[in-house]
Amino acid sequence: MVNTMVSKSEPYAGGEADEQVIEALVREAHRLMAPALARIKRSDGAVGIVRCGLGRLLVVVTGRGVARIFFLDRGPSVPLLASLRLKFDLSADPAAVRPVGEAIGRFLAGELDALAGPVDLTAVAGRFQSRALSRLREVPPGAVVTYQGLAAALGAAQSQRAVGNAMARNPVPLYVPCHRVVRSGGLLGSYGGGVERKLRLLEIEGFSVERGGRLTGTLIGNRRTRIFCRAGCPAARRIDPGHAMTLASVERARRAGLRPCQICEPA
Repeated sequence: MVNTMVSKSEPYAGGEADEQVIEALVREAHRLMAPALARIKRSDGAVGIVRCGLGRLLVVVTGRGVARIFFLDRGPSVPLLASLRLKFDLSADPAAVRPVGEAIGRFLAGELDALAGPVDLTAVAGRFQSRALSRLREVPPGAVVTYQGLAAALGAAQSQRAVGNAMARNPVPLYVPCHRVVRSGGLLGSYGGGVERKLRLLEIEGFSVERGGRLTGTLIGNRRTRIFCRAGCPAARRIDPGHAMTLASVERARRAGLRPCQICEPA
């Protein structure tokens, strides 16, 4: 089993040092992009750093919702902010982003619906990626889909690689739950925040991982009929890949609004 990340007891919002860091980053990003920005009309965006059990996160929030979450240990943040300034007029505002850290903290503590708030996907580059991310938000906590299944749900069954690219460029991880997309056969696959974080998030939602990195899960749900079955049920084998999801438990299936199959009677 992979070790988890950071203690859940950490505070959810950064202190004065984080505020100084983010202000310096915004100033540097503004200096780099000032010539181009003078010609562009952009939406306002509040930016800050929050601390949670997953580490330090750079967060951008607009009037539409959460627009960016970035794991600060995964790469430099100044180029990211510079590119975001093409879309948003950023200002350092720790108070505006603090509720995001608090919501993530509640999720890590087991309140699995805490991240259902609005997101702003206006910075997403292409229509396919936007559709993939929007569809992914329909996958409930305690459920996973495959790259192939998500591609089929988008009407592009042969576009697994494009789906993978969309997940890798997901600007709002956690709120857009790309950790709930796995490879065929239950293998974890990659994650922009690192595989350890992906495992931590899936464990919180009720899954466990076998030796070799294969996700457990013996219940299959049908998002179209709202029925869930045991994996070996004949009805489960007939589910269209675009409607199928693997569930962590009967409890999570019921919380997602699914009812048990009358053939295999999962309990």
